[in-house]
Amino acid sequence: MTRKETRVKIFNSEYNLQGENPEKVERLSDYVDGIMNRINSESPNQSEETIAVVSALNIAEEYFREKDYKSGLEKEYSAMLEECENKLKSISALIDENL
Repeated sequence: MTRKETRVKIFNSEYNLQGENPEKVERLSDYVDGIMNRINSESPNQSEETIAVVSALNIAEEYFREKDYKSGLEKEYSAMLEECENKLKSISALIDENL
């Protein structure tokens, strides 16, 4: 796919960003803008740099929380699949014994 340039506004600054999906670029930009504005309203009079760093830390925290959650689900599903496989083997063995 070709990369398209999209003009977005994040925390009162405009940026030309490139991406394959302009709607996704806008959605991500709106998300970052929302977090930065929330941080700014919670901690007024902070520098833009401080707001950007705190926003990045908030996004990183969300990312790692979701990553850990996904990892937990993968382990849970893997254990369930293993249990199903063992039950199928037991059923198959019972069928073989009774044939």
